[in-house]
Amino acid sequence: MEVDHIDKLLERYLHLLHEYTTLREQLSSLQTGIYQNIARANFAAERGMRFGQEYYDERMQASRKVAITLGGDQDVPAFAVTAGSTEAGLAQSEKGAATDDGTRDASKEKEKEEEARESQKGQQKDPLRWFGLLTPMPLRQAQAQSIQAIEQVIPKLVSVDAQMAQVEIEVRRARKKRAKAEAAAVKQEQEVSAGAGAEITA
Repeated sequence: MEVDHIDKLLERYLHLLHEYTTLREQLSSLQTGIYQNIARANFAAERGMRFGQEYYDERMQASRKVAITLGGDQDVPAFAVTAGSTEAGLAQSEKGAATDDGTRDASKEKEKEEEARESQKGQQKDPLRWFGLLTPMPLRQAQAQSIQAIEQVIPKLVSVDAQMAQVEIEVRRARKKRAKAEAAAVKQEQEVSAGAGAEITA
């Protein structure tokens, strides 16, 4: 039974390893595309203009947040990236659900107004607007690739890594349990053999 359990764990680990490798390749490809597009944008930019960290200022703020949830039998952490406006909308909807019927309509209207304000703020915080109105297409492509990496690939990659670590722990525990069972079986066999030998000599 322990051998079958270990085999299943190792099979699961191999599937996770394949997924992890695929995600690493996706992330590497996206990062390469990001740097290439930024280089293209800088190459085609007006003289004296560069798209990079030297133009960052106090407007630089995180536009994504990490949400960590525990799931499964072993409480393995799962990572997800959410936008600030989304979290605000969820918080408002939870508040609206807690109110009675008389105030629910008013809370919904207020929620829509706040969502509209958050959306407008999000547009104002868009880093592409820091470099003027006419944003080069390579820079837009670099932003799209960055968003894909941050929102999709990296959270999955970290989640799979956490699952792999948990499976490694389970494999070590199963192997220790199997080793103890084998040692106990050998000891019992030796005791039986010793007892049989004593009976023969007697």
